[in-house]
Amino acid sequence: MNLKNFYSGKRILVTGHTGFKGAWLCLVLHQMGANVKGISLPPDDRRGNFYKIVKLKKKVNSSYIDIRNYRKLEETIKKNKPELIFHLAAQPYVIRSYTNPIGTITTNIIGTTNILEISKNLSSLKALLNITTDKCYENEEKGKPFRESDKLGGKDIYSASKASSELITKSYYESFLKNAGKSIGTARAGNVVGGGDFGEDRLIPDIFDSIFNNKNLIIRNPKSVRPWQYILDVINGYLIFMYYLSRYKKPTFSSYNFAPSRQKIVNVRDITESICTYFRYKRVKYLKNNDGYSESQNLLLSPIKAKKDLNWATKYKTMDAIKETIKWNEIYHSNGQAIERYSVNLIK
Repeated sequence: MNLKNFYSGKRILVTGHTGFKGAWLCLVLHQMGANVKGISLPPDDRRGNFYKIVKLKKKVNSSYIDIRNYRKLEETIKKNKPELIFHLAAQPYVIRSYTNPIGTITTNIIGTTNILEISKNLSSLKALLNITTDKCYENEEKGKPFRESDKLGGKDIYSASKASSELITKSYYESFLKNAGKSIGTARAGNVVGGGDFGEDRLIPDIFDSIFNNKNLIIRNPKSVRPWQYILDVINGYLIFMYYLSRYKKPTFSSYNFAPSRQKIVNVRDITESICTYFRYKRVKYLKNNDGYSESQNLLLSPIKAKKDLNWATKYKTMDAIKETIKWNEIYHSNGQAIERYSVNLIK
């Protein structure tokens, strides 16, 4: 399998391309020689934005469209005739789903439905990959890694919206896309770490924001466990998954977890102390409760199916991914002009 040869020259649509994962995916695809079109809201740079930092506007054909706007979305997608679609556009924050539940539902459910509805009539399209989340599973806090066959669901609005996105994607495949000869996949990964993440109410961006701006750091749920993994490991998984989706002789639907193998359990406090110790930062307070927001205590995914079918596995252990993230942030804050080249070299 030669991913660079496969993606070179391909017409590819990435929705959500101004976000953390979407921007890294676009940068990787650009390095592979793909013809990338991006659809997203304008980049949010209140704390920083990877899309702007690595000057993706010069590398990717961008359109700033709300995916809930069906007319503009359809017009733009049909004009660009994508062969492959990576769908990442979403309202991605659990806590924001409490303050804006309707916006979360309409973006993650209706927005995804719009992409699928437009896709069913795209003669150019070979495959579509819907990037969802590890939080799409019904979590009964049993501490066992979720497998792809486990029940979908969610207690909070964000998780429920992503579980709904999964169900709608499969139903569109069965109802329309299979007969149209298009393969569809859903990818479930979460808690991706790496340079360029400035998202709100996320553990690692909040840590760096506090350290570099000398602010008090408030940490909720210090004992929580997540499947933390490095950004380029996850992007690699998406690219391999799409490679197989588009090459199947018959249309197919499949879902895969992308997560680190079972290793030493790392919780929120472990990561916080690792980064703060490196920077000798001590202004940290750990909360005993979570201000009324419900979040899972333990969340783990089983990557066995991806290993078996796709021969995919993470190259970085969790704490090694944290070290890479520290290094990126150090360079960004000390020599911002060098960070674009540094990020490209990480891909190479």
